[in-house]
Amino acid sequence: MLICPGCGRANPTEASFCMGCGGTLGATATATARETRKTVSALFCDLAGSTTLGETHDPEVLRPLLGRYFAALPE
Repeated sequence: MLICPGCGRANPTEASFCMGCGGTLGATATATARETRKTVSALFCDLAGSTTLGETHDPEVLRPLLGRYFAALPE
């Protein structure tokens, strides 16, 4: 992918002109790496006692039980 120096839009490597602003993608366009580092935030929460429930009940029993719990939560 090529990054347009004018507007910053990603364009296919074979493009000669930016698909966003129409600017020329010449020697000033930069190629992007296949991987990009991003800062992310992740939230994990656990239901009190859910591990014990999961260890002592079959998934067929546990799934409807947790389904009723999540259905009762406000949106």
